[in-house]
Formats: sequence, C-alpha cells, structure tokens
Amino acid sequence: MPKGNTMTRTHLLGAASAAALACLSSFAHAEPAILGGGSTLAQFDYGNFYGQSPVSGEFSIFNATKPTATFSTYWQSGSGTGQLAFIEDNLSCDISKVEGGTAVCSGVAGKSGNTVDYGASDAVLSAAQISSWATSSFGQAAAGNLIQLPSMGVGVSIPVVNSAVTKNGGVTLSDNDLCGIFSGKITNFDQITDFKNKLTGAFTVAYRSDGSGTSFLLTNHLSAVCTTSNTAPGITFTATTTFASIFPPNGSGGYNTPANFIGESGSGGVASYLAGCSSSGAVANGIGYLSPDFTTVDPNSSATLKCADGTVEKSPLLAANVAIGTKVYQPTIKNIQLALDHVVLGTNKTPPSTAAEAANPALWVPLVQTVSEGYPIVGYTTFDLAQCYVNASVTKNIKLFLSDHYLKSAYATVQNDNGFLTLEQTKATTFVTAIEDDILANKKGFNTDIGDATACKGLAGR
Repeated sequence: MPKGNTMTRTHLLGAASAAALACLSSFAHAEPAILGGGSTLAQFDYGNFYGQSPVSGEFSIFNATKPTATFSTYWQSGSGTGQLAFIEDNLSCDISKVEGGTAVCSGVAGKSGNTVDYGASDAVLSAAQISSWATSSFGQAAAGNLIQLPSMGVGVSIPVVNSAVTKNGGVTLSDNDLCGIFSGKITNFDQITDFKNKLTGAFTVAYRSDGSGTSFLLTNHLSAVCTTSNTAPGITFTATTTFASIFPPNGSGGYNTPANFIGESGSGGVASYLAGCSSSGAVANGIGYLSPDFTTVDPNSSATLKCADGTVEKSPLLAANVAIGTKVYQPTIKNIQLALDHVVLGTNKTPPSTAAEAANPALWVPLVQTVSEGYPIVGYTTFDLAQCYVNASVTKNIKLFLSDHYLKSAYATVQNDNGFLTLEQTKATTFVTAIEDDILANKKGFNTDIGDATACKGLAGR
C-alpha cells in the first residue's frame, strides 16, 4: 500500500449517466415522487437506493401501500451531500456523488423539476446551514420552517481486522485507545491496553473521506473523552462530518492525515476496504468505524458489500468491544438502547415545548457524547424536511410515512434488523409525542406542522 499523508480512494458507482441527470427535468411531469437521499449508514434501512436489487426497506414497505406520492430512488450520497442537496434544493448533488463523472454540485439548480423533498443524515445541521435556510430564496421564504427530526437511535461500531480476532468482541478498546488510534498516536496493535487479547502488528485506519454523519457521531464522542494525554500532539477532536479536518491543512485544500490512514467514500467504501474486497486487496491489519449493520453484529442486516470483482457479499467484519470502566459492551441493539437511556453528557434531552422552540430545527435532535452504561458511541440519525410542499400529495405522504416510521411494528422490525433503535425503544419516546403533536399535527397551535395552512399560506413550497 502506498504511503503518504493524503491517501483517499473513492469508490463510486461509475460514470454519471446523462440520462440520470436529464431525468431531473421530467420529475415535475411524472406522478408525484418524494425525492432525496444522504446517509449511507442508514441506506439499507430506508432501501430503494441506487443500484439496489431487489428493493427492500422502509420506503418499499410504504410504497407498497400505493400512496398518491411514493419515495423514488434514495441517493446514498452520504450525510454531508444529502444535507447540501436538501438545503440548496439541488438533487444533482446527490446524483453526481453517487454516480460519479463530471457533474458537480455548485449553486442552486432551480426548481424546474429539481426539487429535493428530504435529506437524511447522521449529523445535525450546522448553524451555517440553518442560517442559509433562513436567508435562501429556496428556504424559509419559499418553503417555511426547516424541520429536522431524530429518525433512529444508532451506534458506531469499531471493526477490527487482525488474524487473532476471530469473533465479535475479540478485542476490547478503551476511550484512551480510541483517542490514540483515531488521532494517529497509536499505530500498532501492541500499543492498545487489552492485555487479555494481546494483538500485534501495525494497522491501517480506514476513515470516511466524504462528508459523513458516521464521522460526526464518532468525533462527537471523541471530543468529550480525548485529552492531550491520550491524543497525538496537536490534535483536538471536534464534532465534524469531515473526519480528516481534525488534522493540520496540507496547503493544497486537504489535510495531513497520518501515513497509516486511508480515506474511503461511504460506509460501503470503508467496509469493502477493511473486508479486503476493494481494489486495494486484502488487509492484514485494520481498524475503522461503521454502523453495526456493516459488521456481523447484526446478522439480520440487509447490508451487503459490492466488491471490486463485481461480487456482492455479506460483510465479514468483526466489531471490537468498547469499555466503560471495567464493563465492556458490543454495539448490539440491547447495548445501544442501554446507552441511549443513560446519557451523561448531551444536549436536547427533551423535545421543544414552546412555539419558538418547536420552530427551531437545532432543538429537535438529541446529541449524545458520553453515557454511564451501554455501548458508548451512540446518537441519532435524522430527517431533514421542509414545512411547505407545492404538491399536496407529497405533503400528505411524507406525514403518513413519518407516522408509520415512528409507530408501526413492521418499520420497527426493519430498523432493528439493521441495527437501529426506534425512538419508542429509547427515552427519546417523548420526541415521538412531540412530533405527533407539533410536526404531524397542530395540536398545540404552534403552526409548526408540515403543510400548516397558516404558515404555508402564500408560499410556493418545495
């Protein structure tokens, strides 16, 4: 493997097709379609994503009810791109990221068949993005409030590749180990503190090279537990979707990542690299970070890897334990639920309770940094939505889908199989009540609900 400070391999799905981009102009004339994309962490849960066969997941369950507006292709572009596409109302951002080629995401493409109805992310929207919505001609002035909702609870697993690791939990990592590994201070397995399972060998760290909500969830935790004593000199963790940005700039628009780090695009890119089925070939020793559905922790997961030779396979990756004191935890549903119910350091632990709070998208998603019990690297995936849509069928069916997503058992089964927790399974159940009252209906008179007649009066809508 070549050495260097800015190794990045991007596994895209081929050249951008002119047909895919041209179809943007036809959406407005077809049957109503609900358009968007984003998170690769959650792509197998939502389903309908580009290149998937057969179609499965929550969107296909919903579409099977034959609503008047259905979820079209989910563009698994990554959390950062999904957010950008939604804020700028530019679906070509999602498409060009997934398909590759020469199409770029710059500026606002306009509303002639290029509407983005939703975004999906594992990172909360930044203050700059929220401000952009408030001032953009495609934001507040056209589509009312920006709505950001918690979708599912999730953990971030730490897959480990080493010949001595033969099962999930075959090695245990402390927060000190995680800070050392992901800052570049620890570069060899013999430096970690798990003496019960002594490993050896220098390893490669696979990180997300694209804008990633999984990176956000990991760095959100590390920002609370990493110190100058357990982290490489000069490195400070902050919650970010751009993992490489914790390292110094290289003067060429990139960052000086350690020589043993390699960037991969999307959850599938990281998983395929560590599993040894990417174009890089077999990996002797490696560590990364992924949602648990891309490991063997969740055996019922729909997640698969697309390998460089064209084969599709289930992920063989094994996840490390992560310790809290003397207790160790795997990123299982049970342990993620335990963690989300025992938050120590976090924000937005309770939902908005006033009209002003309900209109503020920054207050709707709980952020978790540390917990007292359970698997410690946890958080929530999100939905990004507009309040006002030009098509009444889109309005109606986004609301119907959200109700099903939060409350129907068939959707809970899909979420659990793919390693996610429903909000009803965590103490965020209070958010479900608030979403029902203030986003899907107007029970408190806040006028923050999707399609609210008063708030949307005179607005063009998304």
